[in-house]
Amino acid sequence: MTASTGQKLTLVGLNGVGVLLGAWLLFGGLDVLSGGRAPDADLGRRILIVACSFVYFLRIVGTTFVMVKRAVSYAEAIGVGVWIILIHLTMAVLGGLNSGPIGLVAVIGVVLYVLGSVLNTASEYLRKRWKEHPGNAGHVYTGGLFRYAVHINYFGDCVLFTGFALVTGSAWALIIPALMVCMFVFYMIPALDKHLAEHYGDAFVEYRERTARFVPFVY
Repeated sequence: MTASTGQKLTLVGLNGVGVLLGAWLLFGGLDVLSGGRAPDADLGRRILIVACSFVYFLRIVGTTFVMVKRAVSYAEAIGVGVWIILIHLTMAVLGGLNSGPIGLVAVIGVVLYVLGSVLNTASEYLRKRWKEHPGNAGHVYTGGLFRYAVHINYFGDCVLFTGFALVTGSAWALIIPALMVCMFVFYMIPALDKHLAEHYGDAFVEYRERTARFVPFVY
């Protein structure tokens, strides 16, 4: 076992709890909690929401144990894990209270969910493969999808959760990706850019100057 196996299991376990709680809410839990007054949400929508949660869980497992080689602290594991639980529950509640039929908005949501998942996972995987070559040690990765944005993986997450929100059919669910955009743009990206500039020096600074930071071709 690695030094942070327990922490990573904690993160994945909390994600799994979120998926299970969300599924319970969608298939009976909301009705129980409301004393039988919860509206009957469209079955297809409920299935889509559970599917989105489960696919994200699988991606978290792959990212945590395959893509991420750095150590993870318990503070990070619990913080991220609790945030993910809140996302699963928010999507489940808002989607579970929507009795409207699935329409074009939900279809667009599925497309965005798939697109965001590909952007995030493919970019991380290609970077991992590149880093496995000894000759690339100490060099900043600027290839693959990262040639279009320095933080294309973060952008993928925001696209993913925008799609997830649209699947619920509730405008309130868009608060989740909006918060994520703010978190990435105003906190995580500046902090990471500072770290990468210190680690890679001019190579990273030049890469950042010629490449969009977050949204390809835009910002």
